[in-house]
Formats: sequence, C-alpha cells, structure tokens
Amino acid sequence: MYAGKRSWISERGEDVKGVLSIHDFREVGEVIAFQADSLPQLIVEPKVVIDSREITAGGIFVALKGERTDGHRYISTVFDNGASWAMVSRAWYEAAGSPEPPRGKGFIVTADPVVGLQRLSTIYRRKFVIPVVAIGGSNGKTTTKEMAASVLGTIFKVTVSQGNRNNHLGVPLTLLQLKRDTDIAVLELGINHPEEMVLLADIAMPTHALLTNIGHEHLEFLFDLDGVTAAETKLYDYLRRSDGTAFINTDDPRLREAGMGIAGRVCYGTSESSAHTCWAKEISVEPDGRLSFCLCSVSGSEKVLLNFTGKHNVINAVAAAAVGYSFGCSLRQIREGLEGLVPFSGWKRLEVVDSFGLRILNDTYNANSDSMRLAIEALCDMPCARKRVAVLGDMLELGLAGDVEHSRIGRYIQQRPVDLLFTLGEKAHLICREVPGVCGGHFESHKQLLDALLAVLCEGDVVLFKGSRGMKLEQVVEALITARTITR
Repeated sequence: MYAGKRSWISERGEDVKGVLSIHDFREVGEVIAFQADSLPQLIVEPKVVIDSREITAGGIFVALKGERTDGHRYISTVFDNGASWAMVSRAWYEAAGSPEPPRGKGFIVTADPVVGLQRLSTIYRRKFVIPVVAIGGSNGKTTTKEMAASVLGTIFKVTVSQGNRNNHLGVPLTLLQLKRDTDIAVLELGINHPEEMVLLADIAMPTHALLTNIGHEHLEFLFDLDGVTAAETKLYDYLRRSDGTAFINTDDPRLREAGMGIAGRVCYGTSESSAHTCWAKEISVEPDGRLSFCLCSVSGSEKVLLNFTGKHNVINAVAAAAVGYSFGCSLRQIREGLEGLVPFSGWKRLEVVDSFGLRILNDTYNANSDSMRLAIEALCDMPCARKRVAVLGDMLELGLAGDVEHSRIGRYIQQRPVDLLFTLGEKAHLICREVPGVCGGHFESHKQLLDALLAVLCEGDVVLFKGSRGMKLEQVVEALITARTITR
C-alpha cells in the first residue's frame, strides 16, 4: 500500500504517478542486478542525477561522457555514496569486462546513456496526466518561466525547471523531478539548432506552450530570423498535432502569424484588444528601477510592482498572467505571484546591484543583438544622477552576421542617452567604432577593463554590463564590487 493520491501501486508500477519500476528500466536498456530480489522493485519519486556529487541514497546515476570528464569514472563512487542504479553505456560495460554491480545495486546498460535518460524521462512523463507548460523563444524564457511558475504557485503545486535546465539533458532531468503531488509543470525549452525543438517537445509532451518572441539568437546555426522562426515554432507544430493550447504574443508579428490555425489559442500583448486575455497599460520605471504597470483583463485590472527592471519585462509578466488566468488564477492572485517573485542572487539578467552609490545592471548571463538593445534601453530608462555607462562584450554565435550586428549596436547607441561606452572582446570594438564620441576604450582583458572603469566610475553612475556567456563579464562585475568595497 502507498499513502498517496492513489491507494495502490501495481507490481510493475505501470502508469502510476511518480513511480518507476524495473520494468520501466527494461524499456530503456538491459537490467543487470546482483541478487535482484534485494533491490526495490518500485522507486517512488526517483532521484536521477548526472553529476556524481549530487547522488543521494537510493538514487539513479546516469553516466554521461562529456568534453571534460566521463561519468563512468565515478560508478564505484556513486554506489559507495548510496546510488541504487547506474545507467551506463554498452561500450563501457563490455570494455570493463561486463562487471556485476555490488549487492543490492543494478546497472541499466544502454547503447547511449543520453538517449536512455531521455527515454526514461518520457516513460515517467506519461505517468502524469497533468498540464505541462513549455516555454521557449529567443529572449526572456527564464524570466517568463519563473514568473509563470510563481503565478501558478499561488493556487497549484508547481514543478519548474531549475536554473537553465532547458536542453536535451535539462528537460529530461526536470521531468524526472515531477512529484506525486505536482499539479502543473512549467518547463523551459532552449534551442540553438534547427530541429532541436522537435526533440524537446517530443520529450516534454507539453499540453500548453508559450514562445516569448522571435529574435536574433544563435544565428551561427539558425542563420536568420526566418531560420529562428522555423526552429522555434516547431513547438506550435507539436501543439497542432496534440490539440494543445498556445499562448500567443501578438506583439510579435512572426509569432502572431505562426500561431494562426492552432485551435487552442490564448492571445496576450501590451495593448488593449478584444483578442487579448491580458494586456498592460501605464508602464513606468520607479525611482529604485523597478517596473510598475496596470495589468488588465476582461474581468478588471490590478496595479503591479515587479522586482525587475527593463520595460521589456512587462510583456514577460503579461505572458505569465495569461498563463495564470487561463488556469483559473484571479487577477489578485496573479499580482501576488508576480510581486512575490524576487530574482535570486546571481540572476545575471538585468540584476540590479547597488555598490556604495554606484548602481550596476548585471546582464551578463548571455547576449544577442535583440537582448543587447533591450538592455541598453533599460540602462537609459533607469533613473540616474550622473553618468550612464555601458560595458559591452562580444555577442557570440552570430555566425556571418557577427560584424554587421555589432556595428548595428553601435549605431543604436548613437540614438540613446549613453554617456560612456567600454567594450571587451574580438568583435565588440565594432560597437565602439560607431560611437567614437562616447567610447572610453576597447579592451582585450578583464583587468585592463576593470582598471579603466575604476578610474572613471563614481557615485550616482549607472553602469550596464552585457555580453555573451563566454565573455564572463560577471567576473568584472564581481571584481568591481570587491574593489569598491576595499577602497571604502
């Protein structure tokens, strides 16, 4: 017997919410166990990890071979630390001499543990007859995911993707974290190749989906906006086949067109429209940089104060509101969910940090040309007593469009009230070249950039840091804060 929402669990654990069985493992690969009768036949709310340091008693370790290390090296360690099962590759198992696992432990031997992880997650996903909301798009995925989960969390038990677990590994791991009491799952789907969304949608099997926008992401692989649109809207194609529901951002003309013909359409935007479930008006930036706006629906309105900056985050909040409203949240509950969400330390997505009178906008998590413009716009909207300073790094994965897109950012800055500009990297000098009047210098190292910033920044300044993940501009942010702390 099991004390839960269902009063029984079958011997094979088939179709039971939150339970995996050895039978499920056999659908993934060959099960090899020493004294199998000593192993639990059913695993309730499994703990599946790919990092050996995260293993817990009774957990399942999936050994993946990566660029830096091979998880198979840690098989003995994870068993010693309490793992009950290890999913391993057939090649490793045979090369190791087809070893027997320790007593009370087991191997799941599969041709490819990555595929095995994905297969196991889909088996587990099918045991949950619950709404699964998938969130993709070029920019704002993580923020929108967190907002939607916070809103839904006011009345539901929500399982949500942690951090940036949004790829071919992160999505399966998130699904395997579903609990028996989960009411709704909110998953982030991130792509950088043309057919990747097909794979992620097939794994997640979403009942509902939302694409935030279409922008200049991963052009090295997706080539242009048409390529991005085709890749991202594969999620809409999945909904058409499965009779799912799509939340459509009608502010984005490409999404508005691509969403036509989906039977379950829930539209939202920043302007009032009879087609919109939710919309926003009276958008403003408060003296402390936070956003306020009036959230509207056909049933009324609520004034909302977000713990975020950047006016583009309003459409992310409206998206989350449309999701919540569709699942029965009241406007008051939506407001409580949005206002209750506070970006965690290390958010790195327009994270506001005050350091002895200097205000820092840490947007160093990643960058493309669209998010770069939005970050610059947020800098210019931020109340400022003295200088507005932009520190910009290379935008990576732009392919052949790299030179053009960096130059365009420079021309964009020409039209904005940016007082001083610093750049870092191989391509970012093209930004400075377009605005020589405000360029404080281009640098190739973090230390040179930090020294230049320390020489010119003062109380009352607002400084934006923005660049692709590979530029590691957060290290300059941390060093700047440390240096200012020491000099005080």
